[in-house]
Amino acid sequence: MLVRIVPVGNVNPKVIESVVGALHSEIGLRSRVLLALPIPRETFNQWRKQYNAEQILSILTKKSSGAFIDKELPTLFLTDADIYYGNLNYVFGLEDPTTASSIVSIARLRSEFYDQSPNLFTLCERTAKEAVHEIGHHIGFDHCQHSFCVMSFSPSVGHVDDKRMEFCSSCKIKASMRGIEI
Repeated sequence: MLVRIVPVGNVNPKVIESVVGALHSEIGLRSRVLLALPIPRETFNQWRKQYNAEQILSILTKKSSGAFIDKELPTLFLTDADIYYGNLNYVFGLEDPTTASSIVSIARLRSEFYDQSPNLFTLCERTAKEAVHEIGHHIGFDHCQHSFCVMSFSPSVGHVDDKRMEFCSSCKIKASMRGIEI
């Protein structure tokens, strides 16, 4: 299967490379990186100082540049914008099964967001985990109860750091029962 990766805003090429590598090594997916798109300004919430992830997906999948989107080929948007969904304070990512698209934000995955020194390696690893997680939803995985599984829910960056870049044995068994080899 092929995954389309679309940068939204300013995403470091090394981060994109790490996502491409992780999707290939963990799920066996090939990726095609498309041209970057600007973040839709109308998705910015002045009060929150964040972008609405659901609106971003809705707008980008309807634009002419996003018209290629279909359920057979998922699209992963990678953005540097700080995003939220519903009443949550923030999200690292969000998947929309109706458009086979998902978005991952690097904003809160950056070390400097937490007043630490910039660390490109950590940013790449965190982003790759969240990308595998979101594409995992696309192929049918729910959140996993095992905190070390890449499909576990991550309410904080510490949880992202604690989980591994791989599916747990329970998830692998569930996948093989559905004919998916990971």
